[in-house]
Amino acid sequence: MNKTECLQLLKKFEGTRFIKYCGITLEDADCGWVKASMPVREETANPFGFIHGGAISTLIDTAGGIVCWTVGCTVCTLDLDTSYMKNVTKGHTIFAEAQIIRQTRHVIFVEVKVFSDENELLARGNASMYITGTYSKIPPTW
Repeated sequence: MNKTECLQLLKKFEGTRFIKYCGITLEDADCGWVKASMPVREETANPFGFIHGGAISTLIDTAGGIVCWTVGCTVCTLDLDTSYMKNVTKGHTIFAEAQIIRQTRHVIFVEVKVFSDENELLARGNASMYITGTYSKIPPTW
């Protein structure tokens, strides 16, 4: 299986209602790494016009789940820790880069960094993802 075929399968997540509502898009992926984006809109902003922390955590959780698909695993989030460092306002786009740090038989540990469209580090997240099964359409390595 080549990268183009895997990217097409990974983009399947964009069809879910919540992901569409948030505007999350898969930008790029490789085995053990993904990059996703989300626009900062009225729906994802706090009352002051800055992106809501929950929206950033949603992007972190989503990218963390998708990166697990890249190694052929379906997962659910056990634990998610987010550190916020900076913020952006409506009209910007934020980007998450997720990578697998370690995989055991039952858990995948993921690190996610969130950047602004000006390449400023906005947040950092760490997640523990419980392996619920296999995503048989994508092999563990490609």
